[in-house]
Amino acid sequence: MTIEQIKLKLEEFRTIFLGKNFVWRKGQQDVIIEVIKTYFDKSKNVVIIDAPVGSGKSLIGMAVAWILNEQKLKGYILASDLSLQEQYEKDFDRFNLHWGSIKGVDNYLCIDNMEKNSLGTCRIRNKPPRTMPCYDSCPYFVVRDLASKSPTALLNYAYWLIMQNYVNKTIDEPLFPPRHFTICDEGHKILDIIQNHYSPRFDPKTTEKLEKLTEFFAVFKVKDHYIDYRNIQRCIEKLFKTENQDKLHEILLEIEESFEEYLPSIETLKTKVNDDYPDTDPPKEWREALWLSDWLKDLHCKVEDFNEIIDKTSVRNIVKNPTGENELTFNCLQESYMMHKYFHQWTGFTILMSATFADPTKYLKSIALKDAKYIKMESTFDFSKSPIYFYNQRRMTYNQIDENLPWLFSKINEILEHHHNQNGVIHTASYDLALKIFVGLSNKNKKRILVYNGSEEKRQVLEILKRNKNKVIMGPSLLEGLDLKDDWSRFQIFAKVPYLSLSDKFVATKLKIDPDWYRWKAIINVLQGSGRSVRSETDWAITYMLDGALADLIHNNRKAFPPEFMKRIVVVE
Repeated sequence: MTIEQIKLKLEEFRTIFLGKNFVWRKGQQDVIIEVIKTYFDKSKNVVIIDAPVGSGKSLIGMAVAWILNEQKLKGYILASDLSLQEQYEKDFDRFNLHWGSIKGVDNYLCIDNMEKNSLGTCRIRNKPPRTMPCYDSCPYFVVRDLASKSPTALLNYAYWLIMQNYVNKTIDEPLFPPRHFTICDEGHKILDIIQNHYSPRFDPKTTEKLEKLTEFFAVFKVKDHYIDYRNIQRCIEKLFKTENQDKLHEILLEIEESFEEYLPSIETLKTKVNDDYPDTDPPKEWREALWLSDWLKDLHCKVEDFNEIIDKTSVRNIVKNPTGENELTFNCLQESYMMHKYFHQWTGFTILMSATFADPTKYLKSIALKDAKYIKMESTFDFSKSPIYFYNQRRMTYNQIDENLPWLFSKINEILEHHHNQNGVIHTASYDLALKIFVGLSNKNKKRILVYNGSEEKRQVLEILKRNKNKVIMGPSLLEGLDLKDDWSRFQIFAKVPYLSLSDKFVATKLKIDPDWYRWKAIINVLQGSGRSVRSETDWAITYMLDGALADLIHNNRKAFPPEFMKRIVVVE
């Protein structure tokens, strides 16, 4: 396509979907044209769009996708989580873009038995879904088939990874094969998503579930041979006690082999359910056994993949990572191999979008790419009403924070008093720090604070925040994925620079290998967090940074901080 042809198609998109009175935001058209031009001149196979909050990234992605669709090219838009995916779905409806969107099976209910779709009637009875009378009206299969036929399909990363790396290998005609282009929103998260997806986890519930499944096999008389779950239990116990990487790999291989012993019995179980209950749903115990069977197959895949990664790289890449009480996660340091094997080879022409790439060079290195077309969009926000007050008096580093806690409590109390009757956010680096701050607040301010533990509680307190005034949500994990517009949040406090926790062994190991990566992740967290409460050109919020350690981060990485961020900083002596 020539530039003139691209411009004509872009105008057609505006007229059909946005309306003739629609006015593009500054830079949007230029970015869309540049991306399409790059696809057709084949100068680069990867485009990075560094676009600040409010620049309209989703609309850019949709316009690019539609124009490429018009050239008979198919693609994907990938969302980092269900919340972002649902935002895109609303945009599709708003603009009458009839594209399909699909999530994991358990986001849909079986209309026959009202169970989660993983325990839908067709799955319980082990019958091909297309043979079931409810197939044409099944909430999951209807949207799945629509998405598979859609020229642009909206998926979340987790679902897309499963399709590309597992499902496509098991069927003759994959529903979601690699396409011409892939648009990746929240592109800065890709590596973390890949790492999380291929990291096996073990905890006490692992052996409890295996024991229960083994008991079910005995009760239902479906054991093909003797299975001793206690061998896996012993292996997991050895994982906790062993530090030698060669030994760890040996144990993980043994666990993989032990899991495989369950697979024939799982298939026998499914056949027996179909034979014994051809027309009715089996009892609850059978459904639980089937759910445990699927859980085990998923865990087996993770362990199998991890072992393959280690086989192809080195046992020296194993990181044994205690991630909770009696919980163990295994990570791999050779992330470049993981990126190429599980991501890059499936994406085609790739568009990576984010507001917080920080340093594009470090980002490319992190995702195992050497080159890309880089497009930087300027912010159109007026941040004059949204300063970042930086208190440079005290540092909240590991060896200084305890002595500075009284000062921290005093400042937070002072800020909360100043913002009485307004909603806000307090970013803490950990649940532990959140609890310490809560104890140090005045009784009056304590009544405003919404603290949480875990993602479900976080969702609940966020809803409380949005329905009320004079509420403040406090905790970690508030740096991304929140749209706290307007009166939902008029101020936010950073109690500490959000460095990744060094109690995470994987983080600590990567820090030794690549200190720049550790600082880069902190910068991304700062930038992400500072944007939670300013979501549009008319929105405003005041940010307070109470950790003097920000000065060192900025001094050593000045180029990674966008000009619009630096202009907002007001140093408080």
